Amino acid sequence: MLQDLDQLAARIGQLVQRTRQLHAERDALRVRLNQSESAQRALEQRCAEGQAEIQALQAKLQEHDGAVANMLADARQAETELREQLAREAAERQKIESRSTAREAELQGSLSARDTDLQRLRVAAAAARERIDTVLARLPGAPTGDQP
Repeated sequence: MLQDLDQLAARIGQLVQRTRQLHAERDALRVRLNQSESAQRALEQRCAEGQAEIQALQAKLQEHDGAVANMLADARQAETELREQLAREAAERQKIESRSTAREAELQGSLSARDTDLQRLRVAAAAARERIDTVLARLPGAPTGDQP
């Protein structure tokens, strides 16, 4: 019987030791569970912050897209206006060149006519000089010889 009691005491000692070991494992698992839950909460918090940042960036991107679209529309409008102004300026320049060319042609014609008149007047003046010289040479008391 003593031997049975010793075996029972040894068995109870083993059970107590096993129970303490299980309690220690349970406590260790609780600590790990608490750490995991804390890590999970931290990750969830980081995820929420990341989502908020993503939403803020998307809102900013949409805002910038709108600004870029407005700037692009303004640039296109300015380009159209500049092209129209360039076309008007080119047409005006063409008109001025045409008027200038016409005026130049008119002045060239006038100059040619004056040159022709001048040549005709020179010829007439030379002919008149010759006639005057001839008349003067025929007058009484005119010098004789080769003096013009």
